[in-house]
Amino acid sequence: MQIKTKGIILKELANGDDDKLLTILTEDRGVIFAYAKGARRFKNSLAASTGLLCYSSMVLFTNRERFSLDHADTIEQFFGLRQSVEKLALAAYFAEIASVLGPKENDGGQYLKLLLNSLFFLQNDRLPMELLKPLFELRSLSMAGFMPDLVACEGCGCYEAEQMAFYPVDGTICCGECSRKKAGIHIFLTKGTLAAMRHIIYSPIEKLFAFTIGSDSIKILNDTTERFLQSQTERNFQTLDFYRSLTALL
Repeated sequence: MQIKTKGIILKELANGDDDKLLTILTEDRGVIFAYAKGARRFKNSLAASTGLLCYSSMVLFTNRERFSLDHADTIEQFFGLRQSVEKLALAAYFAEIASVLGPKENDGGQYLKLLLNSLFFLQNDRLPMELLKPLFELRSLSMAGFMPDLVACEGCGCYEAEQMAFYPVDGTICCGECSRKKAGIHIFLTKGTLAAMRHIIYSPIEKLFAFTIGSDSIKILNDTTERFLQSQTERNFQTLDFYRSLTALL
């Protein structure tokens, strides 16, 4: 059966001498795995459109739940990301998150829109990397069914207190008073960090990227979303380790 869709390459692996095995986030089928015959040959028509982060209009064939890429017309290759090793490292991290949290063989249109917008903002310096990273982490988790409950304190129901603690294991918040009664690893949030987290998970995508917070709140936000991601997925991300190694030198 032939399928026409749009998709972005999240991962490419060599398969034999000439072929590739691709992980693709598609508009209609979510995250799929597809073979691209001859894509490793320089003159093959699929060579340019099957690189990491290449977004294309695709023609796929499916047979017994196996996909093969027959044709792809490139829409965007995000060349600007390749001019900065830090940007490319962060984009690769986004791709790894998408491969883990993106919908599997289901409607992936909204998740694809999130990834494409994030890459556009990253490529064009529309939002600092230190804000884009936690935004993508937290929004991805929320869309994948791991949305934290940030409406109010789990214990007393207050919306905001002088101190608010976030619990990455169960995705809840407690005020300072209630956190003294609750066991578990937690992170104390600034008011700016909590406001940013609420914005990230509750805003429509049209307004998602329209926010800013202070530098102290940004540091706590990054630590919080990283811990939440690792807690919920129960895994480490190699691309995050590489991105950290680069930003530690800045």
